[in-house]
Amino acid sequence: MFRINASRLANRNAAPGRLATVGLLAFGAMAVSACGPVSSSSAPTTVKSAISTTTTPSTTLPVLLSASEASWQLRNPLSRMVLLPAGGNSLAILGGLTAADTSASGIFSLNLANGALTATGVLPAAVHDAAGVVLGSNYLVIGGGSVSTVATVESAPLAGGSGKVLSSLPQPRSDCTAVVADGSVVIVGGYNGSTADPAVLETTDGTSFRQVSTLKVPVRYSALAAAGSSVYVFGGLTVGGSNPGQPSSAVQRIDLSTGVTSVVGSLPLPLEGAMTFVLNGHVYVAGGDTGTGNSLSSSSAVWAYDGGSAFSRAATLPVAVSNAGAAVVGGTAWIVGGEHDGKTTAAVQVLKG
Repeated sequence: MFRINASRLANRNAAPGRLATVGLLAFGAMAVSACGPVSSSSAPTTVKSAISTTTTPSTTLPVLLSASEASWQLRNPLSRMVLLPAGGNSLAILGGLTAADTSASGIFSLNLANGALTATGVLPAAVHDAAGVVLGSNYLVIGGGSVSTVATVESAPLAGGSGKVLSSLPQPRSDCTAVVADGSVVIVGGYNGSTADPAVLETTDGTSFRQVSTLKVPVRYSALAAAGSSVYVFGGLTVGGSNPGQPSSAVQRIDLSTGVTSVVGSLPLPLEGAMTFVLNGHVYVAGGDTGTGNSLSSSSAVWAYDGGSAFSRAATLPVAVSNAGAAVVGGTAWIVGGEHDGKTTAAVQVLKG
């Protein structure tokens, strides 16, 4: 196998004018219930995507996973958030889209032992459909949408506290995804408010950006995985071309060393809004929406990826979802919230090898 990082950190942007915004107090009403021990450690300080792991080359077959719902769930449904490791047995939730179609500005620490939420800060602007990474001692929330698509890059300290506007992308971009590859943050896909943004951007500091490639198949809501100097793009919603507005089955490979993007395989079914995570050195693609036109439905399939068009069924999600947050903590993958057949859910799902 290959060295891997993976991320699925952005989703669909609503039409301008559709959304109002809510801040810390509205999102702060979320609560969950369960019990269990709490572990603790310092917060991460290296560059990370939502899911980040390094593996040695392996020829072992992907592991079948067990999938279950957590014993607790979010009180308030939420989708399209940035979800990142927060140190210890916790995740950070930044922004997102509520069941009332409002963008959230809250920053919360989610205790995975019992589902308790602790408010740790607030973003300067409510946003959903953004990409996100950990960069140094800060969370970055990249682009996204609210009442319109935005170009802002927001920064918030890992240690807690309110965020600030750090910089701006070259142009507004929502529905994008980001992954860390060879120490750089790579931003892929998305929508600029009127059309696709096929430019693949790279940054090391969150303030300056350069274009390193162009997508062969322009998409929004794709899923990403990085392997060395390559980034793999799974599916997404097509924009333009011969089949616009439909889920894509394309697997695209971005070669960061040459700047060339090519289609290298196909998913088992067309997907947009899927999530990726890495366990035991293998990339898994979970959930997403599939179908055609206005007949999209959420998939419960979890697929293991082994290059090209090689996928094998690894698990079935208890709740079929798209547009969820996904992250790995302590060898367990967590899929938080999302949308089931277009309806926002509070489900929290757990996958283990």
